[in-house]
Amino acid sequence: MTRVFRLAALLGLVLSFGVLQAAQRAEAADLYTVRGVHVDVTAASATEARAIAQAAGQREALGELMRRLTLSSDWSRLPQANDATVQDAVRGFQVASEKSSSTRYIADLNVSFSPDAVRKLLKRNSILFGETQAKPALLVAVYDKGAVPVLWDDANPWRNAVAKRDLDDAMTPILLPVGDVEEFNLLTAAQAVSGDKTAINNLGQRYGADDVVVAVASSNTDGSAIKMKATRYGPGSNEVIQRSYSSLDAAAAGLIDALGDQWKRDTIVAPGMQAHLTAEVSYIGLDQWQTIRQGLSSTPLVSGLQVDGITSNSAEVQISYRGSPEKLALALAQSNVELTQGANGWSLHAR
Repeated sequence: MTRVFRLAALLGLVLSFGVLQAAQRAEAADLYTVRGVHVDVTAASATEARAIAQAAGQREALGELMRRLTLSSDWSRLPQANDATVQDAVRGFQVASEKSSSTRYIADLNVSFSPDAVRKLLKRNSILFGETQAKPALLVAVYDKGAVPVLWDDANPWRNAVAKRDLDDAMTPILLPVGDVEEFNLLTAAQAVSGDKTAINNLGQRYGADDVVVAVASSNTDGSAIKMKATRYGPGSNEVIQRSYSSLDAAAAGLIDALGDQWKRDTIVAPGMQAHLTAEVSYIGLDQWQTIRQGLSSTPLVSGLQVDGITSNSAEVQISYRGSPEKLALALAQSNVELTQGANGWSLHAR
């Protein structure tokens, strides 16, 4: 390609390795916050109960965070979340709500952790972890209690159980459709259960979602036995998830974990798998270049970026990354950046 070097442009557009790493840490911060940890402790005094509850909540949050970042097959090897590891890892916490009496303390905590401290903890125990968050997936929650399956009805306890989870900070964030009149006509419960891809994709397009998950929860009469089946229509693994649970709340937690596990299997890479590629970047205007630049800077698999040449509508970049080109492409796609290989080599453009 023809290289036109402009000092002012390069000063603004070239990302140094240090700036790149800082941007990655900022992007990964949401994954390192655990919200809605419920604590309820009774002790000799309200002060003692508060101290015990907040310490216990932070331990529980660290355990939940480590499970969020790692494969379920490794959960039995996770280090114990004791007071020492918590003190090293906690960055801060907020009390979302609290009630207390003279001896009891009840609260919901949001706990944030230092990414570097958690990474070191997992690496010391030789446990692989992921930091690439998927694009939000649209969840179609169908509840079946043996009569007519429920989708858009207000009385859909399966949807309500999912809505109580932290859906934003999961490895696969979840969007719940609003369920207005137009959506009643776009997708019915019967179409969702039968896997009508046209109707399912039409609903996904309304939300700009490439990934739609149809999750059917079948319940016995008293709700004590739930069979959950989730089918994913989108990029990455489309393996059908089938599990059994004792309640809808447990099924909702299990669904979020299982979707995250699928995604982590697609994106986690072993340490030391460093690679490099040169790509030609095509864009129309500064906005598209910014999308591509931000996508590269926020993708945890990217460890370095060098801009070798730039024009008004193209650039040549060298990318240092971990893993395979396929995993890099999947990770970049979450930031609306498409990496493809053609006859003339690698190319990048905004989706």
